[in-house]
Amino acid sequence: MLDLLIRLDFVLAVVLLVAAPLGLLAAAVRRPMLRQHLLAYWRASSLLMITVYLMIDGRPVAFVAGNAALVLIPLSLWVGDALFPARRYRLDGDPIAEWFRRWRVGASLFCGASLLLTGPTLRCLSADAEADAMCQAWLGPPRELHAALHPTADPAALGDGAFVGLVVYGAYLLASAVALGRSAIKA
Repeated sequence: MLDLLIRLDFVLAVVLLVAAPLGLLAAAVRRPMLRQHLLAYWRASSLLMITVYLMIDGRPVAFVAGNAALVLIPLSLWVGDALFPARRYRLDGDPIAEWFRRWRVGASLFCGASLLLTGPTLRCLSADAEADAMCQAWLGPPRELHAALHPTADPAALGDGAFVGLVVYGAYLLASAVALGRSAIKA
């Protein structure tokens, strides 16, 4: 049953957090305010890609990154980030903005539900995570993706690249927190 839930979580994540916002971004090319909202989302959701590549190599930090992404994505959708403080800008009433608002609610609900499912994975930070069946179940879909997309790539090299991405993302996240804190103090 857990394997089915994990696979469903990955499929829904691809549909709700990759395919749908890509479609919205394409539709929002000529709508600068909506485009800025979506770009703030993509900056936050890039942590999911980093998580997948960390999982390909079986790095325990992936479980922290994945849970953090599920918290940061709704925050970026409703509050924004250092480059785009979303709470300062209202979306106009065009149909694409309405689709964005509906998707934002759905994506936020999905992230909350997924966080309930993935919260227990934090136990995978321990040294015996490779022996834990639940941890292995979560590592399965990313490793299948690796076999499909990068069959000749060394998982360790992908993990190293993802770790560099995580460090860069951490710097971006720190800058966002400082900028949002400053703007909250000024407001």
